[in-house]
Parts: sequence; C-alpha cells; structure tokens
Amino acid sequence: MINNLINYLIKILSLKKFQFINDYFLHIILRAKGYKNHGSFKDTGEDLFLKKVLKFKLKTCLDIGAHSGEYSQMLIKKFNANVIAFEPMKNSFKNLLIIKKKEPLRFFPYNLALSNKIGYVSIFFPNKNSQLSTLCANYKKINFLKNKKFRSRKIKVITLDYFVKNNLYLFRNGIDFIKIDTEGYDCSVLLGGINTIKRFKPKFIQFEMNYHNIFNSINIYKIYQFFKTYKIYRILPFNNGFLEVDPNRPENNIFHLSNYILVKKNIKFL
Repeated sequence: MINNLINYLIKILSLKKFQFINDYFLHIILRAKGYKNHGSFKDTGEDLFLKKVLKFKLKTCLDIGAHSGEYSQMLIKKFNANVIAFEPMKNSFKNLLIIKKKEPLRFFPYNLALSNKIGYVSIFFPNKNSQLSTLCANYKKINFLKNKKFRSRKIKVITLDYFVKNNLYLFRNGIDFIKIDTEGYDCSVLLGGINTIKRFKPKFIQFEMNYHNIFNSINIYKIYQFFKTYKIYRILPFNNGFLEVDPNRPENNIFHLSNYILVKKNIKFL
C-alpha cells in the first residue's frame, strides 16, 4: 500500500508542470545534506568542527586561502596554535599583516598561492578584496559568476611540498590541521602537498567541493583515492554535526558548495 502511494506521488510529481516543486524541495534537501553550504562559521557548521577538535590540542595549522584571516584568528584564539597562512591577493594579505603584528609569535603569513606545480598562472578576481578570487579559468561557466566583471593577473604558484622543504623550521612540531579554501583549486593544493601529508600525517584536513570542480572533472571519489588512511565527513549546516560519506556513491559527488573534513582513521572523532 505504501509503495503504491509513493509510486503514485512520483508519477504525479514527475509531470513536467510540477518540476518547479521538485526543484524547490531539492534545494531544501541539498542544504540539509550540507550542500550549498555557506555563511557564518555557525551556518556552515565549522564552528562546531573547531569545538570538536579542541581536545586534540592542535599545535601547527595551515590556512591555505586565508583571505582576510578570520579562520586563522579563530585557530589562534581557540587553540593557541601556530598558524601558517597563504593568501595570494595583496589587498587581503594586508589584513594578514595586521594580524601578524598582534600575534608575532603565532602567526606566519605568506603572500603566496599553492598549486600542484611550480610556475606562473593567472588569478581571476572581480575586485581586489573578493573572496571569489580563483585560479580556475572556467569561472565564466558558473551561473552566479558569469555576469560579474573579472580581472586577472599573473602570479607565481608553488607546491606545499616545496614550501615545507624550504621552511622546515616552521614545522618542528609537525602539522596537525590543514584548512583549504581556494575557490575550486583545493584538489590541486592537496596534490601539491601529498609528500608533506604523508610525512606529517595531519590529524584533520578541511577542504571545499564546489561548482568549479564539475569543469575540472574533480569529485570526492577522485580526491579520496589519495587519502585512504583517512575517513571523510561532510560538515552539516547550522552546527548539526558531521556525516561520514562513502566517496563511491553518486549522491556524495554533487557539485554544490560543501565542506569536507578528512580525519585520520586512528582518531576517535565522533
């Protein structure tokens, strides 16, 4: 009886004239599953994540794509950790220098972009302070960006492995946490730090999956192939927790903004 009712509802809702209803509920469901996830740290669930990992006493953290340093400041305040931050946009980097003056022994900002190679690439940005700055040239294919006027300039990129190799003194306590927010470039950053991750075995790695990745042919399945010693969780919005995901399932490879954390398998996280 219940199956018959469900099939009847599906039959009705699958009519073309009712697709707007499906789109509306799909939007709500995706938000509840941790997709289209943006806003304040509480809205995204990152606030709860930082509270959860407080007991692990993180000593050295990387903030890659630090922008104005809000996340870095939270790491310093909550964990009394050393934070090494990377931000390629010069205007945003000025804010990091202000934090450096307040936290000279805890905060180490670098006006650098990280990638999976060393060389020069174009960075695209609508304005000098925008959080939408990206190294992904396909930004014009994204519907909420295509009407924005972007400028570009050439910048140097290096790998995390190269940076660590040449600045080992910063990592005498290892690396406990890596946060990456690079507007679609997160996978390239991760691949450029594979040797560093294998060497220091950070407890937690946070990264984003978003619209850019559909054009780069990057998904959770591909990323996870390099991190089999970790479990992967999607952060649920409004501090509602964390959902362990199977990277092999298609519903976990949706190209909407979502925040993921890789957690070492030997760590009791939940």
